[in-house]
Amino acid sequence: MRKFLKTYALFISMSIGILVSLISFTAEIPNPLSPITFITKYMLFAMLLIVYCKVDWKKFRWKRWHINLLLIQFLGCMAFYLLAFKFNERVAEAGMLCLLTPTATSAPVITGLLGGSVMGLITYSISSNLLVAFFAPLYFTLIGAHGADAENLTFCEAFLTILSKAFPLIFGPFIVAMILKRFVRPVYDFFREKQGISFWLWTLALVLLMAKTTTDLLQMDASELPAAFSMALVSLITCLYQFIAGRRFGRSYHNRVASGQAYGQKNTILAIWMAQTFFTPIVAIAPATYVLWQNLVNSWQLSRHRRLQEK
Repeated sequence: MRKFLKTYALFISMSIGILVSLISFTAEIPNPLSPITFITKYMLFAMLLIVYCKVDWKKFRWKRWHINLLLIQFLGCMAFYLLAFKFNERVAEAGMLCLLTPTATSAPVITGLLGGSVMGLITYSISSNLLVAFFAPLYFTLIGAHGADAENLTFCEAFLTILSKAFPLIFGPFIVAMILKRFVRPVYDFFREKQGISFWLWTLALVLLMAKTTTDLLQMDASELPAAFSMALVSLITCLYQFIAGRRFGRSYHNRVASGQAYGQKNTILAIWMAQTFFTPIVAIAPATYVLWQNLVNSWQLSRHRRLQEK
């Protein structure tokens, strides 16, 4: 039973979040999960802290696949925008955002469960988040980002704002882990041995993320539905592309799992904020639905990994 729950936990979590939102919307009552969605970022912090407690930081090194995949990420997003802009500006913005967004802070958890290189994934995650903090405002300025909030932000302000979103979730857990290791060793050892806690924290966070995404979609005007569908479709295409391309790219470096997760699993909380700040609200649907797609992929990967282990 425990193996079954662990295999299908992501799918069950998404279903709960969607179901609660649908019931609340149908009954015309406030979503009971809405008041507590703010704790998602604290869950992500705790998850990464637990993962960092297990990492051997002496092995933290850049490898060729990190650099090459980062180049693909940052050049690929602009290439997509330039190609898609001729046909539809919103689709171009949504696709670029899905490709540009850095690796999710929860990615090390899934990578570990799939038997991949957690240290390699963490190295890429930290690198991509920091580089996005610099390149995102640069890219948005070049394409003439027109979000209401973006009009009042200078390059430096945008840079510092995006960095403030990524820095606490990436380096905060690392600092706390080092403090625990140095001064509170029993707690550090407890987290080091109980890595499974991070997975269950992610499933709870996923309930809240899917509840918010579903509520936002249900509250849209009917006239916006065609545009919303195109945003969901482009996020699905970019999601599948990044997972498949990441794994195939990693095959050359004997690192398929970590490379696939590094390129495919995105920091959607940061992506939604960037969409709402620099673009129109409709573009935010792309990273919002990316939450669903990437966790469906991860749920399938965990199920497949379990079956292979049983064989």
